[in-house]
Amino acid sequence: MGKTNFFDFKESTTRRAGGGAGSGASRGPNGASAPAGKDAGASKASQAANGPRGTEPLSVSQLTRLIDDILKSVLPPVLLVKGEVSNFKPHGPSGHLYFTLKDADACIDCVMWRSDAARLKFDVADGLELLADGRVSVYPQRGKYQLYVDTLQPLGQGALELAFKQLRAKLEREGLFLPERKKPLPDFPSRVVIVTGTQTAALQDVLKVLRRFPWLKLFVYAVPVQGDGAGGRIAEALAHVNRTAAGIGGADLILLARGGGSLEDLWAFNEEAVARAVAASKIPVVTGIGHEVDTSIADLVADYFAHTPTEAAQVITRNWRTAPEVVEAASLRLGRELRNVMAHARGRLAAVERHEAFRRPLDRVRSLQQHLDHQHTTLRHLVAAAVRVAQWRVGELHTRLEQVGPSFVINRFRTRLADARQRLMRGASGRLLRSHERVGRLRTEFVRVDPRNRIRVLDERLRTLQCRLDCAVDVLQRRRVERVEALARFLHAVGPEQVLRRGYSITMRKKGGAILRAASEVRPGDRLLTRFSDGQVESVAEDPKQPKLFE
Repeated sequence: MGKTNFFDFKESTTRRAGGGAGSGASRGPNGASAPAGKDAGASKASQAANGPRGTEPLSVSQLTRLIDDILKSVLPPVLLVKGEVSNFKPHGPSGHLYFTLKDADACIDCVMWRSDAARLKFDVADGLELLADGRVSVYPQRGKYQLYVDTLQPLGQGALELAFKQLRAKLEREGLFLPERKKPLPDFPSRVVIVTGTQTAALQDVLKVLRRFPWLKLFVYAVPVQGDGAGGRIAEALAHVNRTAAGIGGADLILLARGGGSLEDLWAFNEEAVARAVAASKIPVVTGIGHEVDTSIADLVADYFAHTPTEAAQVITRNWRTAPEVVEAASLRLGRELRNVMAHARGRLAAVERHEAFRRPLDRVRSLQQHLDHQHTTLRHLVAAAVRVAQWRVGELHTRLEQVGPSFVINRFRTRLADARQRLMRGASGRLLRSHERVGRLRTEFVRVDPRNRIRVLDERLRTLQCRLDCAVDVLQRRRVERVEALARFLHAVGPEQVLRRGYSITMRKKGGAILRAASEVRPGDRLLTRFSDGQVESVAEDPKQPKLFE
């Protein structure tokens, strides 16, 4: 059997499907019957392709349209094709998806428009086994046929299950499930925001637990928890609570709750927008979604994951249930610590009362008085020594002044003049002339070095030294006086008069003035003087064993 072209193959397929020639059927060029109506174009195309050589040739566009018409007329309007995805290339600006479906022997290019791709619950990737629903058509610009996909379903598992696994793996790679990024829950939350539906059993279960604690402030943020757009509304609610928490006095915790249901019913809590809103929340988030077997992406990202709404409410109030015992234990510890502090303070007070300064206060006063006398004596010796040093320096300056005084200088020059005269008288005339010249120079030097100027300089220096001495003595004496006054004020502050003003008293015997320091020193009949800050009182000691007449 020889090779047949596409049109012969199509006609034989149609003939087998239609059962031979009959009414409304036409014969093809090879004697096969062709159906009327939809297959008429295919018969015409076959005749045109197999016509005589002298007919007008087809353009590329006409041929491409002819092939497209034949494909549309032969193939069903909707096809289900399964295969493995390869060469997946999403077009960023347009949002369309371009990929290839292949099996072991063949492959076909596929296109999925953005409007259809937006409805996908999972991410398409190379290597996935998918079931594509679409139609086949020709792309004229490239001259190839393509499968235009309307929907995609993964083989072997549901689309939602695959989307859940993909999103979970993606967020896990980003570290959104790590325990160290989760915020600790407050021990005693007082303001709780409940994000859930208003007409849901989950809200009633939560309120049933939280109403046992009437001091809690509850804020219900109503959102849809199921259906299209529910995930976006939940994410917006979480962001809005974080922005406006200060307006309600601050929120301590957010409770995201929903009752049980199928994977489709709970899908709003598996959307990426909700997961990122939970992760971005600055307020701790507790989730109670579905039943114990249900686990959503929001549960994995939340700061605490409860299996049910009721359990979530119990987790929030777990410390409030034991608060009375905690307060009682704290009060016991506080009382014990206060007793220890009081006992320690009493011990310190007793130690202060036993101090020597309070038992014999005059000893400190006398010691300070002796120290004051010693300082006064030392000050007098220092002043006397300073005066003696100043007097010695004045005497030394006076001696030096006398040595350079005018009389001493005049006598010295007179002696030198007499010596010069004698040498002149003994010398020759030349020497006499030189002597006269030397005398002239001496006279000139005597006039230049006037002793009165020297006297004035020395006198000024003497007055300066005397002034500095006086100032030093005044400063030293003033400092000593200030020290003595400070010591006097200290003695006055710790003196017995100040002790008496604080409520103490001194008891002494009237005879002799001996101070009594113990009750055993008092004998019956002793006349006592009790001194107070504003006076004294005289009393007589009685014998406690002697009965009183009028008692």
